[in-house]
Formats: sequence, C-alpha cells, structure tokens
Amino acid sequence: MIMPTLGLIEAFDRHGALLARAPITRWPVTVGRALDCDLVLDDPFVAPTHLRIDRVVDAPRTVQVEVLETRNGARLQRKPSSKHYGQGERFDWPDGTPIDLGHTHVTLRLADTPIAAEQPLPQFPWRTVATTAVLMALVVAVALGSSWLDARDASKYLQSLPGALLMLLLVLGAWSGLWSVANKVFAGHLQFWRHVRIACVVYLVADALQLTTNLAAFAFSLESLARFDNVLMVLVLAGGLYAHLATILPRRRVGLAWTVVAVVALGVPSWLGAQWLNRMRLTDAMYMSSIFPPSLRVAPAVPVEQFLQDTEALRSKLDRRLRGDGLAEEEDE
Repeated sequence: MIMPTLGLIEAFDRHGALLARAPITRWPVTVGRALDCDLVLDDPFVAPTHLRIDRVVDAPRTVQVEVLETRNGARLQRKPSSKHYGQGERFDWPDGTPIDLGHTHVTLRLADTPIAAEQPLPQFPWRTVATTAVLMALVVAVALGSSWLDARDASKYLQSLPGALLMLLLVLGAWSGLWSVANKVFAGHLQFWRHVRIACVVYLVADALQLTTNLAAFAFSLESLARFDNVLMVLVLAGGLYAHLATILPRRRVGLAWTVVAVVALGVPSWLGAQWLNRMRLTDAMYMSSIFPPSLRVAPAVPVEQFLQDTEALRSKLDRRLRGDGLAEEEDE
C-alpha cells in the first residue's frame, strides 16, 4: 500500500545548495546524523537525533518541534528576529520558516500548503544589459575625459588613447572577475556583470564626489574639503566593498555592514594618526590641485595685504622646516 505524502522536509547549506530531501509519509519525523532518522544530515554540529517533528492532532495546521539531546539547540528564523531553543524545549514551526541546525538550514512544506503560481521563463534581460552598457560607457567617457584634461600634447594623448582604454577594460575585468570567482565559490553563481556594474557605479560616484568636493573647495574657499577628499573616497570604496560582499553572501548583509563600518571606524583614525606622526599634518595635500574658471568663485577675494601676510607666515614655516631637515642630514652623516 502506497502511503500518501504528507509533506516534504529539505536541508540546505548556508549558501542555499540542497543537501538532503525526505518526503513525509507519517508523523512524527526525526532529524539528525543517525541513520535511523527520517532526514539524515551530514553536519558535525548536529546531534545524532536532533529534532522530533510532529503534527498536533487538535490543530491539523500546526507542526510542533521538540529539541532532543543536543548542545547546540535549534534556531527558528522567524522575522523580524530569530529565536534559539535548547534541549528539551518545544515550539511551533510555521510552514515555510527555516530552522537552523548547526550549519544547516531545514525547511518544511506540508502537502496542503497552497502552491505558488507557475513562474514565466526569464526573458533576455534587456534592461540589465542596457544598464551595464551605459555604466561602462560612462566610465570610459569619464576616464578618457580626465586623461584629456591632464594631457599637455594632443598628439601624445591620441597615441596613448588605445592603451589607456585597454588598460581600463583590463582592470575593470580583472577586478570584477576576482569577485565573480569568489561569488562562484561561496554562492554557486558567477554574477560577473553584477560585479561589473558595482565597480562602475563606485568609479563614477568616486569621480563625481572628487569633482564636487574640489569645486566646492574652490568656490567657497573650503580648502579642507580638498585636503580630506581621500577620507570621502574611503567611504565610497567601503560602500562598494559592502556591495560586492553582499552579492556573495546575501544572507549576511547585516553582519557584513557592521564589519565594514568597524573597519572604516578603526582604519580612518589610524591612518590620519599615522599621517600626523610622520608629517605633523593629517593629509598629504598641501594645496588644492584643481583649478576652475574664476567665474565659479563665490567666496570673496582675499585682500592683497592679507595674502602677503599669509605667504610670509608660510615662508617662515618652510624656512624652519628646511633648517630642521638640514640639521637632520648633518647628524646622519
């Protein structure tokens, strides 16, 4: 006699790959590493008989779980927060909610659960392809425009144009390729073009932020914006790093965000402190390196007398530093 299927219990690893599957033909159901369990798991952090799952007679839509002899217990991933259950505890298992056992995610689907409608086959992602093409075109245009602004000879710029374009594409491809390999290892999907889009967005945001800060520093005489634009660049790069990591480990977004924030919070002050100890200033920038048309100036011009006084004060500081460097060289000899 063929027993009817009452449900389906499945086990996945932390990356979503299917590890085991067992149809439910009777209640209760056991889960663990022992071979007499209904769902056998190959996870060293799971007990031989970890869970006993049964359906409540008085409430046919309710499934109850009992945590058996285990030191690690079970965690019900119910939103907005998960809850941990230890040995001997019981809890109701909502249909479709995963349970974490060790490094394994266990899910349950009952036979009377409504089945979702059939999904249409994916069509060619024209929108994604167009977005990727537009972002890459913008990156190429910005990079070539920056090179043109820095060039002094038009003929040399045209000669170096193919090499610069090839180098840009190689760097972009290598960066995205490394992330896609990590994506394949940890998540099972390459996601190459997604990493390309992330890299392009980071490049464009960083370039736009640098242009904006330098323009604001020039227009409003806020030299600190130009001197500390590297700190803003670190924040942009941190955002790009988080986007890459979240693509690889989408289930660890919160932990990855806190990790990136902690690295930035500890790294930036350490870097600024090292700059101060080595050079007695927080940044390498001594002056603004970007000059814009005078018509963009908003701040009032500095009077000539004040400018001369400031240059004299700067000259005395430079003279003292030169004398100090000369004495240091004599002592070394």
